[in-house]
Amino acid sequence: MAPAWGKFSLYGVAIAAAALLLMSVSMAAFAQRGATFTPDSLGDGEDSLFALLRTPFARPSGSYDVTLRCQVIVEPDGGTRLPRCLVIERYDAFRLEVERALAVAILTPASIDDEPVRVLMNLVVGYRCAETCPVFLFTNHGENVREFGFSYSAPQPVLDDDTWYRGFGEKMTWAASELSPVEVGGLGFVIAAQIHESGRTSERRVEADFSEGADNSYETLAESAAGSLRDARYIPGFYRGEAVEMRLYEYWLNPDGVPLEILSVPLRVHILWSDLVPALDSTVTDEQVREMVANANELWQPAAIQWQLESIVHTQAERQLGFRSTVIDDPTGRGEGASDTFSRVCPGEDWLNPGWNVCWVRAVPRGALYLNSQGGALLGEADVLGGAVPPFALGHVLGHLMGLLDAPECAGTFMRWFEGAGAGSSCNNPTPTDLSNIQIQRARVQARIGSPYRAGGRRGGMGRRQTFFEIQ
Repeated sequence: MAPAWGKFSLYGVAIAAAALLLMSVSMAAFAQRGATFTPDSLGDGEDSLFALLRTPFARPSGSYDVTLRCQVIVEPDGGTRLPRCLVIERYDAFRLEVERALAVAILTPASIDDEPVRVLMNLVVGYRCAETCPVFLFTNHGENVREFGFSYSAPQPVLDDDTWYRGFGEKMTWAASELSPVEVGGLGFVIAAQIHESGRTSERRVEADFSEGADNSYETLAESAAGSLRDARYIPGFYRGEAVEMRLYEYWLNPDGVPLEILSVPLRVHILWSDLVPALDSTVTDEQVREMVANANELWQPAAIQWQLESIVHTQAERQLGFRSTVIDDPTGRGEGASDTFSRVCPGEDWLNPGWNVCWVRAVPRGALYLNSQGGALLGEADVLGGAVPPFALGHVLGHLMGLLDAPECAGTFMRWFEGAGAGSSCNNPTPTDLSNIQIQRARVQARIGSPYRAGGRRGGMGRRQTFFEIQ
């Protein structure tokens, strides 16, 4: 169900606004299951948001209502960061004024067990303009207005030094159901969760999908976004001074041209050696690995994802004779029993967990094998028939570990399909770099989850044309 915010009006909200201001200065802390919560509120005195807001000088003439949906990070000392508001273009002067006031306001910080914490605060700023423009403030976006009216405090995500909520502001729009997707930058989908009095979540799901003709990658993105709320911690919603169970909605955009915050992703490279099977005896040096990781980072720069080489491990390959007999019987690596053999070549005891892992050998079928059960990959210097892999192969396999599908052969992206000898040699763009917005979103969700993508459920594979042999 979609939030009921579109029916919000400033008519008759003066009483609600007065109640909210009273609530903001007298909000009681609430103890539940051993923790005491106090939500962030609007502050008081000359540095409060209410005191700092002004009517824009350049506002349109006439009588009208203006409703801005805003977000701001509130620090443990009450300072603010990254204020963002949404309103239609006609009222952009109001947006600039509210974001200015939010940037300098001192709010009352949220706390858990009397310890201040960093949170993301949702609020509505409303103006009712005629000869003057009185202002109204609400510490919510109105999704639960039918149950609680306007005078409640919405659940507030605890940011934990930005490690969980990092990047959500890039794709979130602020409860603007009366605006078209074009006006808000392209509304992609809505995820929702039930926030309990304990600050934990349940019933996490994709609430609404505004995409047309969405493919599996888009659906996976939405479901991963909902799943990422599993470990999130919240200051619960408050009503009349008490914590109450409340539904929370998160609005996600299809971003276009929005600056992205860099996400660092840990990567461990395993260089395998073998005295028995030349194909498993890699000749790659540590310096070459660093160069290839640097090249992969250049490919991933549009997504603002940076692969951090955590370590390079030199280790003996396992299941060597099984590997040799498997590829002799079927150089494509699709024979019976191949999946079990390939999944055991790279020793599990050296695995970076949580993190991303790539095992380098001299040659593997088709140049690379995706290890779904481990969330890793085998990457060869060549395929077993002697063909060289393309220069973007590392960036490509990392993309699959981020949940990205194969693109068509010769597409202008390093996620394009390739297989073994001569891959990409007939293409006009031998070193493609492009990523689409949906690919960027999907990969950044996986980066925030903190572990590689594993195919499963109804999706099963990574695409109709499979570059990396999926090992279940």
